[in-house]
Amino acid sequence: MYKDNLLNKNIKKLIANIPNILTISRLTLTFPLIISLEVNKPNFVFTLIIIGGITDYFDGYFARKLNLKTSFGAIIDPLTDKIFLLIPFLWLCKMEIIPFWSLAIILFRELIISALRTTIKDGLPASKLGKYKTFFFFIALVIFFQPFSKDLLSSLGITFYWVGFILTLITFIDYLRVKKNTI
Repeated sequence: MYKDNLLNKNIKKLIANIPNILTISRLTLTFPLIISLEVNKPNFVFTLIIIGGITDYFDGYFARKLNLKTSFGAIIDPLTDKIFLLIPFLWLCKMEIIPFWSLAIILFRELIISALRTTIKDGLPASKLGKYKTFFFFIALVIFFQPFSKDLLSSLGITFYWVGFILTLITFIDYLRVKKNTI
């Protein structure tokens, strides 16, 4: 009987950590992502970005649906999203596909918001616009690294990038307002 209770407790603990496990797995994907960008393997980058997007979706899905939100997840998940998106954007900047100044503004916003999140007990939840921003950036990366005709879709990738950039500015102002009201 004791063994069964212990086993059930351990299974529940494992299930309770599924969103965090998915987040950490996405974080570990950044290392092959960096290497794939460095050795110019866009098909592998494309695959890693797709896997990263799927794990991002499911960690949020399980956390919400199964009420498995943790303070750790509230801080590490958005940080992982930023790392996972910014690394390919850095490469796109290096390749002169996106301008440096726009990436510098995005990086500035992400660092400030991450710092604000650490000062609040359960992090600073992503707003609906923040989720759209991440979605537009994710789609832009999928388009930039997709293995099909680059010319046909490159302007669409740029469009998704700039929509994400505009949402970056809007959500930055919104997060600053939220933080101001929590002090």
